[in-house]
Amino acid sequence: MVGPGVNGYDLSLDKRYPHDPAAAKLLAEAGYPDGFEVGFDCPNDRYINDEAICQAVVAMLARIGVKADLLAQTKAKFFAKINAPQFDTSFYMLGWTPGTLDALNMLSNLAATRSEDFHNGLYNIGGYSNSSFDELIEKIQVAPDSEKRKELISKALSIVKDDFVYIPLHQQIVVWAGRTMSIWRNGATTTSSCAT
Repeated sequence: MVGPGVNGYDLSLDKRYPHDPAAAKLLAEAGYPDGFEVGFDCPNDRYINDEAICQAVVAMLARIGVKADLLAQTKAKFFAKINAPQFDTSFYMLGWTPGTLDALNMLSNLAATRSEDFHNGLYNIGGYSNSSFDELIEKIQVAPDSEKRKELISKALSIVKDDFVYIPLHQQIVVWAGRTMSIWRNGATTTSSCAT
């Protein structure tokens, strides 16, 4: 849920769920032998290849019997639909980079139970709520020891992963700046572009 460079990043949690199409048989056990249909909200001008990514997800879900009806629209319409106060979505794409470069930002905004004043859970669009998770958020906010805090963040990230609160697809790299640099190779200087 958070990438390298974000405080609280845990390499052991940065792994995809295993690819197991056979698990789709669980749909029948859950009372959906013919699959089911769900609306899928996606922006088409917010992230790099956002609509294309959503189209790929639609195709992947179809393989296991889930028909996702894609509604790709401009970010203004998309966010007005899925965010507070509407929360008008069942399934959606969202990207998040903690502005603070600390995992607590993502955890408290995306997964904490929505508080009445939206101090927590402002972007918890699905309405996930877990009291054990919320207790961890409170402890992380006041943990004075950085190692203990990192351990608490890892526990919170594990809960988000184990409860399938979100299904991380990829970590998008954003290029903030670029420059030309000279490289010495085999007795000659060549020019190359470098992104940071």
